[in-house]
Amino acid sequence: MKKIWVIIKREYLALVKTRGFLIGTFLVPLLILILAFLPAVFMNVGTEGEKTIAVIDFTRRLYMPLQHYLAEMQAENPDQSVYRIQEILTDSSAMESQKAALNAQVLSGSLDAFLIFPEDIFENNQFELYAKNISNFQFNETLAGRVTRVVSGLRLREIGLDPELVQKMNRSVRPKTYKVDRRGAKEESGEITFGISYIMVFMIYLALIFYGVFVMRGVIEDKNSRMAEILLSSVRPHQLMAGKILGIGATGMTQLGIWGFTLLLVSTYGLIMIRQFVPAVEKMPFPTISIWVIVGFIVFFLMGFFLYSTIYAALGSMGNSESEMQNLQWPAMSFIVVAFMLMFAVIKNPDGPMAVALSLFPFFSPILMFLRISLHAVPFYQVLLCIVLCLVTLAGMVWITGRIYRVGILMYGKRPSLPELMKWIRYS
Repeated sequence: MKKIWVIIKREYLALVKTRGFLIGTFLVPLLILILAFLPAVFMNVGTEGEKTIAVIDFTRRLYMPLQHYLAEMQAENPDQSVYRIQEILTDSSAMESQKAALNAQVLSGSLDAFLIFPEDIFENNQFELYAKNISNFQFNETLAGRVTRVVSGLRLREIGLDPELVQKMNRSVRPKTYKVDRRGAKEESGEITFGISYIMVFMIYLALIFYGVFVMRGVIEDKNSRMAEILLSSVRPHQLMAGKILGIGATGMTQLGIWGFTLLLVSTYGLIMIRQFVPAVEKMPFPTISIWVIVGFIVFFLMGFFLYSTIYAALGSMGNSESEMQNLQWPAMSFIVVAFMLMFAVIKNPDGPMAVALSLFPFFSPILMFLRISLHAVPFYQVLLCIVLCLVTLAGMVWITGRIYRVGILMYGKRPSLPELMKWIRYS
């Protein structure tokens, strides 16, 4: 055990001192938080300012209602962008010269845009928008929505209906969601609950891939530098493999621990700051993460890490270079990727037969069983059965990969074929 501890310490310190570990641990989460929160803050704090828009109304019916509606919207929401419209009176014979004059005003900046309402707008549901920047989708959609509102109002008035009454009658009805568990029911947002579950599952997904690759790369580096031959003069092959896997696993737990602590700070103090910029957040029912979800995250991360790391270690012992590593890692990575893709099918019915069967498959369990736990309470016997199946599979994989590792770590040159691997497992 003392020899394994020395290898664990060597692998752990070698990784945590690297620049990549520091960047991945501190800068990447910071970048994700910035990209996640700043757009929402800017959308609520910043405005487009005042927009001057010319209108050519061939219907002779839309300009005044639109002007009135824009004034109402500005009075109700003074923080929104101000749209000031001015009517241009012309006829179809002078249309081309009028367009050229308005184009010149748009290019000079005296106009932000101009609109043309054709006579058949009520039948064809289209109008023309001319602007220097037509990629401002928010501006385009806002104008389209307000023109649509005015056109719909005129249509309703023509058949004798009150537009405000119709709008109230057609207002959408949305559910107020409550999550039910053994402690009762608690109001939570389904979108936010899914978001938190998705983030935690995605963390396991990335960790299984990244740290599995770290194990494979570490084995290949030791093999190419002949460090493995030196180490094997003092320790047994299975001790070297166990020390390498445990050392890299400790690195992963350190990184996830820092991410978890950061997430805790953001969900408490960060939420207070966000509410100052986005008042609507105050009314949102934020979910609470139960202790069982946290325990499940740790347990299934460790299960997945040790299960896949043994495979990556065996694959690394079969390779001789970084280029070979790219091809060798796909057998293990394909299971992780497929499990992540199946997540979206499991979400629809977490208690269905397919979801239960897939989550009990050991190579899918770290992602799919934890997903089911994070979404709602899973029967204890299913969790226990899943852990037992994972442990049995892990024991079998340790036995198989240990035999491959024992021979492969000292083999150089040609990559072994499948019959040769079977011989290594049978006779080593």
